[in-house]
Amino acid sequence: MKKIYTCIVMLAAVLLGTSCNDEWTDELYQQYISFKSPVGDNGVTDIYVRYKENGKVTYKLPVVVSGNTDNVANREVHIAVDPDTLKILNDARFGREDLYFKELQKSSYSFPEVVNIPKGVNTVTADIDFSLGGIDLVDKWVLPLTIVEDPSYNYKKNPRKNFAKALLRVLPFNDYSGNYSTTTMQVFIKKSDGTYDIKDAMVKSNRMAYVVDDNTVFFYAGLVEEDLIDRAAYKVYFEFGTGNDKSLKLHAANEKIKFKPGKEAFFYSITEKMDDEKPYLLHRYVTFDLEYDFVDYTSAPGVEIPYKVKGSLTLERRINTQIPDEDQAIEW
Repeated sequence: MKKIYTCIVMLAAVLLGTSCNDEWTDELYQQYISFKSPVGDNGVTDIYVRYKENGKVTYKLPVVVSGNTDNVANREVHIAVDPDTLKILNDARFGREDLYFKELQKSSYSFPEVVNIPKGVNTVTADIDFSLGGIDLVDKWVLPLTIVEDPSYNYKKNPRKNFAKALLRVLPFNDYSGNYSTTTMQVFIKKSDGTYDIKDAMVKSNRMAYVVDDNTVFFYAGLVEEDLIDRAAYKVYFEFGTGNDKSLKLHAANEKIKFKPGKEAFFYSITEKMDDEKPYLLHRYVTFDLEYDFVDYTSAPGVEIPYKVKGSLTLERRINTQIPDEDQAIEW
């Protein structure tokens, strides 16, 4: 009986091993074409590009020949914009069109429609040029790309989900944009006499600053949420002085929010220090205090809710000084 049991176990192991090995072999030796564009929790690939008002910046999107052997042929890989996949993602993730990822305007990018991968080479890059001057980051901009497959081409795109697609969420940055710590920034609802109670302070741990131009970002006023339908009405602009000028000027374009800064100009500071445990890691901090008033005029029709905002904000950039490419060196 013991012999029979042992034989059965060995036979099962052989069959299982053969099955696994065949699957592994198929996976290893198929030379499919893929993008290298890891997808985040939001269903897209976040890419960070330095903002240039009147210039182009290039993002290098890797195009890969899969398999554990070198590419066996010269290949011309065709790339195209893929709005259909972006629509599927939007319909699946969002219930409101104002929250949809929007396809990046054609005037804002250019890319090669054919990328050559020489024999013996497994990875090249498709160099995408972005011209982002004047982009409005109230909306979430995505460049959706796909590898095109056709019987006349000498390649097949990777059949795995997402591997032949690249939904590039374009996130331009400058020296002052990013996720600020706002644990010491307080927001108050003002009383009819213009006063407010300290004990009624509202606080959030973080607020995002979005690029406007090389030296300007915008925040949403107070604690206005990024998914508010009327969020564009509450943009507050922060203009940073350059060089030795460390002044910070605040203003809002929408007169309806009755924005009023606490003084004509505030000031910001930049400090840097190397990490105590990782000597290659630079910590760069942008810090400033602020104070301003505004009103919320959209939450309750016909009613203006007055707010006071005051406190300090800090942006930390963690920069790997061993990496030459700025967008890759910053730990986003």
